[in-house]
Amino acid sequence: MKKRKVFHFFWSDMSRNNSFVKNGFLAVFYALLVSCFVVGICEVRFPSFFTIDDAQNEYLGFLRQYGQTWLSGEIPFITKNIFIGDNAMVELQRGIFAPQNILASLVTCLTTNPLITGWFYALCNVFICCISGYIIGRSLEISRDISLLLGFSIAINPVFLYQYAGPWWNAANGHAWSLLAIATYCQLRQRMTTGAVIANFAATLVLLASGWPHGFIGYLAVVAGFSCVDLAYGDPIKVLFRRCVPLLLAGIAAIPVYSEYVYLHPLLNRATGWENADNFMVPSLSQLLVTFSPTYYEFMNYFGGYKSVFIPVGFSTLFALPVAIFFRTSVRDRVLAACLVILGITTALALMPSQMGILRWPLRFVPYVSVFAAITTFYVFSKKDIVESSARRNVFFGITALLFVVSASKNVFERPKVVALELLTSIALVAVWFLYARSKKITDKDIGLIIPAAIPVFSLLLMLASMPSLGRIYLPVNVLPSHVSVPASVNMQGNLLSFVPWSREHPKEAADLQSSLFGYYNIRALNGYSPNGQDYTDAVLTHDTSHTIFKPDDIIPKLASAVMLPGNPCLFDLFAVSSMVVSSDTYQKYHHDFLACGYHKVATAQSGMLYLSTPKTYPANLAYSTQTGVTVERETANSMTFSVPAHTAPVRMVLSRQWWPGYTAQGLNCKVNVSGFQDVLVQVDVPAGCSGKLTVSYFPHTWPLALVCLLMGVLGLVVFLWQLSRERKLQLILQMR
Repeated sequence: MKKRKVFHFFWSDMSRNNSFVKNGFLAVFYALLVSCFVVGICEVRFPSFFTIDDAQNEYLGFLRQYGQTWLSGEIPFITKNIFIGDNAMVELQRGIFAPQNILASLVTCLTTNPLITGWFYALCNVFICCISGYIIGRSLEISRDISLLLGFSIAINPVFLYQYAGPWWNAANGHAWSLLAIATYCQLRQRMTTGAVIANFAATLVLLASGWPHGFIGYLAVVAGFSCVDLAYGDPIKVLFRRCVPLLLAGIAAIPVYSEYVYLHPLLNRATGWENADNFMVPSLSQLLVTFSPTYYEFMNYFGGYKSVFIPVGFSTLFALPVAIFFRTSVRDRVLAACLVILGITTALALMPSQMGILRWPLRFVPYVSVFAAITTFYVFSKKDIVESSARRNVFFGITALLFVVSASKNVFERPKVVALELLTSIALVAVWFLYARSKKITDKDIGLIIPAAIPVFSLLLMLASMPSLGRIYLPVNVLPSHVSVPASVNMQGNLLSFVPWSREHPKEAADLQSSLFGYYNIRALNGYSPNGQDYTDAVLTHDTSHTIFKPDDIIPKLASAVMLPGNPCLFDLFAVSSMVVSSDTYQKYHHDFLACGYHKVATAQSGMLYLSTPKTYPANLAYSTQTGVTVERETANSMTFSVPAHTAPVRMVLSRQWWPGYTAQGLNCKVNVSGFQDVLVQVDVPAGCSGKLTVSYFPHTWPLALVCLLMGVLGLVVFLWQLSRERKLQLILQMR
């Protein structure tokens, strides 16, 4: 009898595993097809759909530098060729430890097509979103085909596709991994297995490493919503806590990612506060409620001012309206109750003020409203409990007609084609009702794969027909070449300082670039990109936005002033500025300051900007030394090795690297002091009579302690899995009796 029980247990488990593997392969293949289709159709509609705005201004340049550093065998804590935004440990949005960011940095530095990185990110993130939707659906006991449809619908979320995947790569990464974390948490709710625990721990850890706080907050909101409902339905607190253990352990393990930012926060120039200036990037409630239309647009305070934003901000799926009207629901259903609670929480987050502490722009929470609107819709749809009546049909057709009238009247003058697109949306809503909301069309079989997939495909085509991309209309986009030219007369043996107001749409030379694009073309520059900034640096290199569009009238008088050091160098020299790009008006205004510091006009760009250069060269980031015999033997991203000759007087060196606590010196048999020169540049003081090889390197100041937290998190996971294994073995023994 015992043998029969054991055989039955293992046979049923084996059958379940075979079905899981078969459906898993299908889901992966389906997600691959979806990701290739979505990326392909978006790129055909608008070349560089996935590489606009901040993707160009920030990520391309830094990713190339990071990739080169990874290939050299170092962790890219610092970028030696980009000054502003050089410290990746405080620029959390770049997520240098996230797996797809590491791969993307390698792709960027090993290829010459600027669009390839955006394609790579989009393929990865659309795939993760699609497979996450499938896992969530299956974990909530939704059928296979409907779960695949849910994944497709989640993958074409408008805010994710337009606002994240194109300009904000870090947001796309964080959103995708937050969905995978949600999916693995749903698996934990279904069954606490070793695989589910490891998957949830890993997904949460990568989410935290991605540096997208809205993604983690969205994930916490989902966990809180499920936990509250599960508690209300009688689940023990111990069970709820155990489901959160992988999340807590991942949070402990991720402390090294955030420790340096927290420690250096007093030094950073990050905007904080609590205000709602002009409702910037705050959606309206109606945008969230009309979640069933891919062509519903409203005015919103967006980049460029208060205007019509032609992306359907709150869209989830065309199924939402027919399902809400024609399918029976019950709040006694635990899953449905949890989804509604989560919808309430995420809607509240999406309607918060424009600035909330260090968080900005609640539009970033809208994707979670859409995701759970889709999950709720397909969960109810999977029950196939249809309630048809003439009253419900009248409500459905009334809402559909009203939507057409309201949406068309709002946009008929600004964008007339929206009227035709809204008519197509109305027809699509009726088609969904006709196919899936009439009882005679519903059977016990699954809905299939081909015909249902046409609905998200049609929704995506409607969105793209109205808005090819945010580029050019709302956000800037450059057509980047694989290489840019630099006039031969320009001295590039040092840092370039560009005062270009904004880059040209078709850059051809260095004078056409801005922000961190210099790093993409391996041009050493003071220009960069940083939403955080370093207080003392920003006081010298003043600029208004994260793009570091420098203010020449503030900066040039400061940098042209003499520094109280032997030789009276200009501050330009300490920043190792070998060349500048200035306008002709700026050159005329500060002509004498430039000459006094040794800068002369050497070339004119096609745009009319002027190149200025000095005869001085700075082949490495050693900008100044009181001992002329000091040489740089080796320089990497995080370190510089010097040969210090014998000397009788103290030696002071100034490195053209941004100062951060964490720089230290090793190698000499004396105490070498490393500090901040005016708290902006790295200053090294070598005592008299101390010579030899000196290495100045950067390592995160908090890591000696923070890395212990990583070990604690991993060890905690091992202990938790061991405890689960013991309980499972005990349970198996009891079943055999």
